[in-house]
Amino acid sequence: MSQLLAGAGSFIIDPPLPSDPQGFVRRAVAVRDSIEPNEVRACVIQSGDRTIAVLAADVTNLDTYFADRIRKVISTTTGIPYDNILLNSSHSHAGLWPRKEGEKLHGEFAKLTDAEHAYFESLPYDYASAVVQAITRLVPARISGGTGIAPGIAVNRRERDGKGGTILGWNKENFIDEDVPTIRIDGHDGTAIATLVGFGCHPVVLGGEVPFSGADFVGELRRKVDFLRGGVCIFFQGAAGNVLPLEAFFDHQGPEIAMGARLGLEAVHAVVDKDPRVIEIEKVDYGSVTPISLYRRRVVSPQPSQPIASARKVLQLPLNPSLSVADMQKELAERKADYDAKVSKGADRALLNPIGYHITWLTSMLEMAALAPLPDSVEGEIWVARFGDTAIVGTPGELFTEIGAEVRRRSPFETTIFAGYCQGVLGYVSTPEEYQFGGYEPTVAQRGYGHPAPFSPDASRMLIEESVALLESLKSK
Repeated sequence: MSQLLAGAGSFIIDPPLPSDPQGFVRRAVAVRDSIEPNEVRACVIQSGDRTIAVLAADVTNLDTYFADRIRKVISTTTGIPYDNILLNSSHSHAGLWPRKEGEKLHGEFAKLTDAEHAYFESLPYDYASAVVQAITRLVPARISGGTGIAPGIAVNRRERDGKGGTILGWNKENFIDEDVPTIRIDGHDGTAIATLVGFGCHPVVLGGEVPFSGADFVGELRRKVDFLRGGVCIFFQGAAGNVLPLEAFFDHQGPEIAMGARLGLEAVHAVVDKDPRVIEIEKVDYGSVTPISLYRRRVVSPQPSQPIASARKVLQLPLNPSLSVADMQKELAERKADYDAKVSKGADRALLNPIGYHITWLTSMLEMAALAPLPDSVEGEIWVARFGDTAIVGTPGELFTEIGAEVRRRSPFETTIFAGYCQGVLGYVSTPEEYQFGGYEPTVAQRGYGHPAPFSPDASRMLIEESVALLESLKSK
């Protein structure tokens, strides 16, 4: 019987100062300080000849190029197979977005600075450092899970505008997954090694006017769990594509603390009574004037085995039809005219960045279309792992809350964390029902990800069914 081992580590990945977070198109001023350390946190789980590493970091996203590089560096540095590594991004809008391409979506500086380039190049080794630290700390371990609920702190943001369309706000009728699935990893002596926490919500309690880098509510969530449980808390951003904090976009720091603390408390509550060790209750005879029976918990030795496994599958996710070349040319001319007119009136980057967002995308698509037909699908990876009777599902986009909830509901495992924003992040995946209402996610959000069109309504069903199938395959083994 192979012994299960686990270890966890962290490494600070503060961006250089000044630098431009890439979460708000209207952001026009670079950050010159941080609210808290930005981190990458890692947990390594080993049994026999199988080793799995799961990591989460305070970056907005990773593109496929950097996700691939990071996994290769981790694998080369530690020997953990590429296929056994999961990367999750917290999607903090006060973080940077490592990309191969040099174009920025927005910020104070029109192009990536030398410091930002250097930061991106160093990140793979920072991720690997967190894994090396976790491996150094491997000890015999046990794993359990539980699921809490944190109602009322986040909302489905697909608010109807009364004109047949959708804006970002609060749709009180639409579904939101308020569960907080949590995985507890302890040593045989009962000390905490790691706590893996999942929840799906955009980390935008703080708006683009706050001039600091940071992890938003995720930072306080981790601090709370670290304090109450010990060990290393790792937060996995979930199906947050259509979810905002109830109270969002503050222009000052502080409000993110309450949301993070609430989620941290719920994560601890979800597993506080879920001791992963198998324990027997012993009766001890005791007495003086009268006989007394005493009872003591005793950890069973040896502990029963807990299987671990991982699997991945690469999909071709279909896109909707793209705009015609003529329509893109027409829109580009209009956007450029608007941009030039605003420049002539002295507009600052807060006004120019949103227009430039569209100009950059249109220019890129027209260049691509001049060379070959625009693609009608995008390659994306689903990654799953089981740890005893718990599981993690990693998916490559900003998936709607309904998608993650269905996968977790159909999972054969007792506790399942559903993570979006994994490996290379590809963009928004809406539910089929929401396309008719238009709005940001199923209409124009793909422009920030460099795709010629939004994902097709079929993409969500593919991700659900393939995720469930991979979970079932791990369970059957």
